[in-house]
Amino acid sequence: AALEGLAALAQEKGRSAEPYLVEAFPKILDASNDKSKNVKDAAVAASKAIMGMVSQYSVDLLMPALLAGLAVKAKPPQKEATLQIITALAAKAPRAIGYELVNMVAAVADLTCDIKKEVKAAAVECMTTICNCTGNKDLEPFLPAVVEAAQSITNTHSCVEKLAGCIFVQNVEAPALACTLPVLSRGLNDKSEEVKRTCCLIVDNMCKLVEDPAEVLPLMPRLEPLVKNACEKISDPEARGMADKAYKTLQKAAGESVLQRVSAEDALKHLKDLLGDKSYDETE
Repeated sequence: AALEGLAALAQEKGRSAEPYLVEAFPKILDASNDKSKNVKDAAVAASKAIMGMVSQYSVDLLMPALLAGLAVKAKPPQKEATLQIITALAAKAPRAIGYELVNMVAAVADLTCDIKKEVKAAAVECMTTICNCTGNKDLEPFLPAVVEAAQSITNTHSCVEKLAGCIFVQNVEAPALACTLPVLSRGLNDKSEEVKRTCCLIVDNMCKLVEDPAEVLPLMPRLEPLVKNACEKISDPEARGMADKAYKTLQKAAGESVLQRVSAEDALKHLKDLLGDKSYDETE
């Protein structure tokens, strides 16, 4: 009854109830683990109702709960529910989800191989939907191959070859880079030096069109070690040369910038400074 009430609150009150429902969301999602099918269904319905009314600016606040629902320790019903919720949210706020891909795409990709058929089916649908949040028209024709590669390591080689043929014209941003990360991670860890070389070619092609270092910095902790390792361990001179070139292009794209997260307090202070006398003082 409580979950049904929260779903009704989301539908009736909309954005005015958003702060309270976003705060309650982790507990609502946890209820999808309940043994009772009725409770589970009510939790999923309430979650979807919340996704239907939240603004794109709330996505970042929802991410900890969503990532917990995708984690290895999460039970299958919660994984399935979380995947369905992310799919719904991606359809509503594709740009916001696009910039969260760096944090979630690996977990979703892993679940496309889950032994539970319900989780696997939900993950394939979710992976397809979130990959369409990249905003990169050049990459769009290759996204089905990316989803297929996530489902089976045997599809990785084929996907790598296809991505190597992608001609990038549009500026490459973080969502596009993040979308290819599961494929590149597998490819750069592959035994085949030719596959590693091709992955380095993809990195080089994409990073050449990164204009803002902020677009590549979130991926550096995952991508840089993989490319660097290829530089150090590939024995074939030509392939190693490609790896060295990709590594230099990657470093150039990142520049000397350092990724910093702005706290809510600092953001509020900055807004008040910009607004000056027009700012609202909550103490008044």
